[in-house]
Amino acid sequence: MKNKYLFNYLFLIGLFLLILNDHFFKAAYGNWFTGKLSDVAGLLILPMFLKYLLPISTKKSVLFTVIFFVFWKTSLSQFFIDNFNTLGLYSMGRVVDYTDFIAFLILPLSIYVMNNIENFEIKLPMVNIQKIATHSLLFLTFLTFCATSKDTDFEPGENLNNCCFTEPIELNVGAGSIYVPTMFTPDGNGINDLFQISADSNILKIDTLTIFNQFSGDIVFDETNITEIIPENGFDGIVADTITATQYNYFLVVTSKDNVTMRINGFICSLPCEAMLNISRPDSLSNCAFPIQYDEVTGTYDENIESQEDLNCF
Repeated sequence: MKNKYLFNYLFLIGLFLLILNDHFFKAAYGNWFTGKLSDVAGLLILPMFLKYLLPISTKKSVLFTVIFFVFWKTSLSQFFIDNFNTLGLYSMGRVVDYTDFIAFLILPLSIYVMNNIENFEIKLPMVNIQKIATHSLLFLTFLTFCATSKDTDFEPGENLNNCCFTEPIELNVGAGSIYVPTMFTPDGNGINDLFQISADSNILKIDTLTIFNQFSGDIVFDETNITEIIPENGFDGIVADTITATQYNYFLVVTSKDNVTMRINGFICSLPCEAMLNISRPDSLSNCAFPIQYDEVTGTYDENIESQEDLNCF
């Protein structure tokens, strides 16, 4: 009987953890651990779920799980997500975070359970009860996979109305120059996804880039001695596996090749417009400067460069 792939102790524990984490732990104790726990629980039970649904081997169920997880957790799935969201049925989203692949470490346990399923099986006393319980569990599992909480949190911070009140930073540092935008949009579409410092070839390094939560004062990003001033070394907006629409404080120390060091304080807004925000659109958003608006030829901010952002989530 294929019911054993659903009615076994490990499947029920994994399903319970997935539900509990998505709908309680993430909201109450949002951190790195709760961010990864759903991935671990999901990878534990998905191969068993597939074994119940399809006439496939354990090896193929695990292989399909790996392929699906890699597809979902990388930019490969962005086209699918964008097109699904145009339907307006449900706002789907996920954070591209390759550290999520650590969850693959749970797969050997899933394989062991499937290969020794009789040792973990929960046997129900009557056929009718077994059928009802199986259908109920199947429905609950489908619902859990479909309604799992998204990796992103789009609740606006109370200081969102202050976004882009200040001008972007354009400063000469010794013989070099830098540009610091006032807004980035970490929505995974490859445009303005990162808070990045742009600099010309006369800037030697970013000594320090520290970003703070305005409410708690907690450091959410801290990098030092950045010698490659490229987007990949910027802030992706992910804090405890969550992206929040809010404004952050930053502290920046930059050194030029002629040994001039400058310290800069400022504000940067994170606004992933993938879900509607229950606030009025701040007037100041029309003044926002984005990372893409840096002209590498002139080494300056150019407001005439199209930001490619609608910010139509208000």
